Amino acid sequence: MKCPNCGQWNRASLPRCFKCGTALVRDDGYKTSLPIDELEEKFQRTQEELPIQYRIDDFGNESPRQDPKDQLALEMRSYHERKRRGEERQRQLRESSAKLGYAPISGAHGSAYDNSAMYGTIEYDDFIENPTRYGSTSDIYRGGYNTSDFKLPKKHFRRSFGIRRILPILAVIFFISGILVAGYFFLFKPLVLDRNVIPEEMMPEIIASILNDAAAHTIRIPGEEGAQIYIKELRKSFMVIGGYASFQVQDYTWYELIEENPSDKSTWLPETMEVTLTPYIRSETGEQVALPLIQYNINIPQSPLLLISPTAKYIETSMQTYKIEFQVMTNSQVYINGKDYSSFVNTQDGFISYNAPITPIGENFIEITVRSQYYRMNTVNLIIYRAVQDIPLELDPTLDDESSKERMPIFGTTRAGATITVLSPHRKLDTSELSTMGKFNFDALFEHYGTNTVRIQADYPGKNSTIIEYNVYFLPNPNTYTTRAWAINDGFGYQDLLANLQKRVEKTQVYVMTGEAIEIISEQPQLMVFDVSDGKTANKLPVLLENQTKTKWELGKRYNIYADAYGMYDNMPRLIARYTYKPKN
Repeated sequence: MKCPNCGQWNRASLPRCFKCGTALVRDDGYKTSLPIDELEEKFQRTQEELPIQYRIDDFGNESPRQDPKDQLALEMRSYHERKRRGEERQRQLRESSAKLGYAPISGAHGSAYDNSAMYGTIEYDDFIENPTRYGSTSDIYRGGYNTSDFKLPKKHFRRSFGIRRILPILAVIFFISGILVAGYFFLFKPLVLDRNVIPEEMMPEIIASILNDAAAHTIRIPGEEGAQIYIKELRKSFMVIGGYASFQVQDYTWYELIEENPSDKSTWLPETMEVTLTPYIRSETGEQVALPLIQYNINIPQSPLLLISPTAKYIETSMQTYKIEFQVMTNSQVYINGKDYSSFVNTQDGFISYNAPITPIGENFIEITVRSQYYRMNTVNLIIYRAVQDIPLELDPTLDDESSKERMPIFGTTRAGATITVLSPHRKLDTSELSTMGKFNFDALFEHYGTNTVRIQADYPGKNSTIIEYNVYFLPNPNTYTTRAWAINDGFGYQDLLANLQKRVEKTQVYVMTGEAIEIISEQPQLMVFDVSDGKTANKLPVLLENQTKTKWELGKRYNIYADAYGMYDNMPRLIARYTYKPKN
């Protein structure tokens, strides 16, 4: 508060100026110095003077009332009066503030002498509250109101995160971490973890090996010379010689007695199996002391199953039976669609020929499952498609699919009254019993060596036509086939084949050649490149041969081969071999 005598600023709580002693008159801005407001009194008086209206109802009763519009007008007049009085009060406050001036900008503490003889005891405040507005008397009050004052922003408390505060925290963290790491490496690891760790020089050696043509593993357990090591699973003891007790364990030992159910795949053996050996060593007192367990994985091979016919796993046919041929190991268990055919395995050294019944329903599923000794279950799934027939048309199931003659009788049945048309080369079609019994027969003619297709069509009024196909492998006997062969080794036959390849293929011309197998193209079917010059020409005469003989060729060996023309492969003629013999010289 400013002293009116000397102009010295004093604390608001001081009763007198601490410089000159003049009494300070406190001007409290929150208390009005105006006379008592008479607005409410005037409002009540005016409200009593409002005109009163009387309403008379149908029964003659009077009811006084005041018009709401008069009430609203009175309230508006009162509002304007209060507004005027407020503006007058603001003007007086501004004039009073201009006389007193602004509080000092600084919030520094003030001090004064305590003179108890003149003044009473004063309790000074701990601090002077900082002003909430800044301004200067030279530019604030223009036009009777403040234009440049502003509120000071409040200061938010922020915790310091400087390096002086972070370093102690980091030091504590590193100290605790160091204690934990040291405890792990010097206490927990050597006393707990390393107690169960076997030294590397005491670890057993496990090596994959072969024993009696079967997969096995060689186990070498280190120990003291002459010590006896007993294997619980094998029920055998082995002596330590040269620092190790060595023995072999065949892999099938672990699974040969496990039964597999072909219809329940959950009982089938997995591809790999983890096995465990439990070794014991005999101590000096004669007691058996357990050694660490020996664990390793073994692979369980699938049972051998070679599918010979068909060569693909999805086939289309129009016959009621389809011949399936495959090769397995002797003494194997064979199941076809869940039915046991193991009794046929050893009759032909593991070769099985099965005529699968095929119904005209679309896809027929054939599952072949094999379990051989020392092997796990193996399965092959075939899908044989036979279209749905609107007109039933079947061939005699006793028909052979191979022929050494150029013609073969074909017998079949269909719906009585149907019409039969043979679409492949044939002769002597007999339909005398077709209208009554639905039977027919004819002789099929084979125009080339190898596979010939017999095609038959059945028609009936109001029905869709049915067409079936039947393949017959035609190959004359060696005496007939070999006499038709042309030589290809002399150079002229090779050039003639290249020049007239299309004509030779159409007539399935037979060639004889002697040469060495120089390159393997495929194993199934066996395709090999031969040099048929056999030293008779300066240049090589390469031909590609497909092996359909009963002899399996070997790379680098010479053969005398009879084959018929088939086509071209990589700028060399391709032939299909029917007979293989040893060369004469």
